[in-house]
Amino acid sequence: MKKIGIALGLLFLLLALGILLIISVHTPQYEGKIKVPGLTSAVEVYFDEHGVPHIYGQNESDTYRALGYLHAQDRLFQMEMMRRVGTGTLAELLGEDLLSIDQFFRTLGIPAYAEATTDQWDSQSTNSWTNPTKAYIDGVNEFIKEGNLPVEYRLLGEKPREFTINDIHAITGYMSFTFAVALKVDPLVTLMHRKLGNKYLDALSVDMLPEHHFIPNHYPDSLINPSPKSESSLISLLEKLPVPQLEGSNSWVVSGNKSKSGKVLFANDTHIGFSSPSVWYEAHLSYPGFDFYGNHLAGVPFALVGHSLHHSIGLTMFENDDHDFFELEVNPSDPNQYKFGESYRSFQMTEQLIPIKGQEPVKLEIKKSIHGPILNDVVPEIAELTSNPVASWWVYLNEPNRALEALYRMNHAQNMQEVANAAELIHAPGLNIMYGDSLGNIAWWAAAKLPVRSEKVHPKVFADGSDPETMPTAWYPFTENPMSINPESGYVISANNQPDTLSNGVLFPGYYYPGERWKRISQALESKNDWTIEELKSVQLETVNDCHPENMKYMLTKINRDDFLEFSSIFPYLEDWSGDHQLEEVTPTVYYKWLYHLHRLSMVDELGEEAFEAYLTTFMMIRSTPHFIQNEQNPWWDNIETTEKETQEEIFSKSLEITLQELKEQFGENVNTWRWEKAIIAEHPHPLGSKKPLNKIFNVRTQAIPASEESINKLAFTLNGDGIYR
Repeated sequence: MKKIGIALGLLFLLLALGILLIISVHTPQYEGKIKVPGLTSAVEVYFDEHGVPHIYGQNESDTYRALGYLHAQDRLFQMEMMRRVGTGTLAELLGEDLLSIDQFFRTLGIPAYAEATTDQWDSQSTNSWTNPTKAYIDGVNEFIKEGNLPVEYRLLGEKPREFTINDIHAITGYMSFTFAVALKVDPLVTLMHRKLGNKYLDALSVDMLPEHHFIPNHYPDSLINPSPKSESSLISLLEKLPVPQLEGSNSWVVSGNKSKSGKVLFANDTHIGFSSPSVWYEAHLSYPGFDFYGNHLAGVPFALVGHSLHHSIGLTMFENDDHDFFELEVNPSDPNQYKFGESYRSFQMTEQLIPIKGQEPVKLEIKKSIHGPILNDVVPEIAELTSNPVASWWVYLNEPNRALEALYRMNHAQNMQEVANAAELIHAPGLNIMYGDSLGNIAWWAAAKLPVRSEKVHPKVFADGSDPETMPTAWYPFTENPMSINPESGYVISANNQPDTLSNGVLFPGYYYPGERWKRISQALESKNDWTIEELKSVQLETVNDCHPENMKYMLTKINRDDFLEFSSIFPYLEDWSGDHQLEEVTPTVYYKWLYHLHRLSMVDELGEEAFEAYLTTFMMIRSTPHFIQNEQNPWWDNIETTEKETQEEIFSKSLEITLQELKEQFGENVNTWRWEKAIIAEHPHPLGSKKPLNKIFNVRTQAIPASEESINKLAFTLNGDGIYR
């Protein structure tokens, strides 16, 4: 027995030594000297206590070459995942399980658009942003050639190919897709419209409601020399993605008139999904004439968020609607043609080969109309909705991609006008560009190409593709986009909510949030005129939503408490809730589960399980909830599968009964122990962490955090029947 124990001990020792050896071989180098060919002079790099590199070069090319090398040594496998999503080549590296992802992105058109952008890039003359981009790529490739590759490649038995400009274009394409929520929403709204009618849609917030909060505009006469002032579904398919999606964002900029120091204060939180490693790569670049600290996406040389010695830039999701769907009428005598106007046109057919690890390539046939690619074969929700071809028209694919130029210009801008000019280059995704500078200027621009739509089109319902008048006809000028420059209020805020009308009076449609975060930020900023950085940090970390307690109070008026005597001790918690989500709180544990069952009992009979689960992932659910639950005549209350007509009170009571019984089984009989921390799992997933036991090695799980939906510190999760929120 003693010998077995010694043998097991030696085995564990050898295993531990093996792991330490692998870690040491694949650990990035943070000290000493590295010889990087192509540098014209030495570059000094200091890593601070957070691991952020501060890169000091003598010229632009050397500095960006060093950034590329360091970015690759820290994040090469993340860059690998991002470029493979954007080029539709995940299955080549990770196997057949990812084939459906490749088929989807290739059909949508991101890889082909990246290649077209690369052709355009190669044909243009050298300019101020091409040289640093090339230097960055050279630095990445030097690490691929000479550096210690990440351990993930060893586990997969693969070696990375060289990094290219096309990879950068593919990565920006994937980023744009993560902002395009129409694919999740429009098929669902169209289903409701066709199956249930307007009465059911009116009980939701498909469009903005009067009680929602709008971002005010303030248009300047000019920006020149401004005067300073103080699987079975697309949802399940996307869950396979080995990279996180972008979720939302807050940002606000406070003028010197409202700060204690008299200087501009700048806050930005981009609400990107957790991952291991994190999505942002922070780096500080400095060379003569340039100094910028910023957050970079994997494989992108220029920062999307950051600050120089002169100015700060930030971003949030605009949430504008830049994606339409057109249902086509096929020629009954020729399935390869579709009706457009008074005649028939032929589909454009292309064929691609998708490489798969360990298997023969698979053929993919892509069919296109004048509107765009046909998505029935890759979006199950569309295939279930109609047998007619449905084409995707997306702003991103209909204008040249100048994202790299825009980012370079914003990083290197010397004044507010130059940032405005750079923002005008962004066509998609729609971004709220936030700005503040050392002269005291503050600004917000809604940056996007906004299409002029026909009055025949509801932007969230499939349009008639046979009618040429349903096609977008032009773009609104950028000068008419929503914006606010040095407003009298002394602050600008964006929180994914609806901007006010364009300067021409048009209220542009989108997938906007209700503005609860915007309201809380605005109330805070209005409360005083001597803000400090530390005080703004406390606002940024706030986990209060004051709309949720109002929902809860209303829900409590619709139940008979005598029916819940066993759980009578829970009601003081529910009545006194402030809307906070601290870990010791009990009410959020009850509230979100009750909200889930309330919606499930109301909607599954009309929508089915899959469409209902899809609804829970949309902005529409968040925006609709107060309107939905406080409508006594809401048609969703009635279960269409029963002969009786269910009422609001019945749904509220039954859903609460289910909730309390489930929580009792889940967390015990003592309601005082139903703390929010027990319902939260905070995990940073790694691309390889979806496979056991690699999840134990690569995924990073932290202690519970005060997760909250639509508080300023938005830590988003999806409602579910488990009552455990990730």
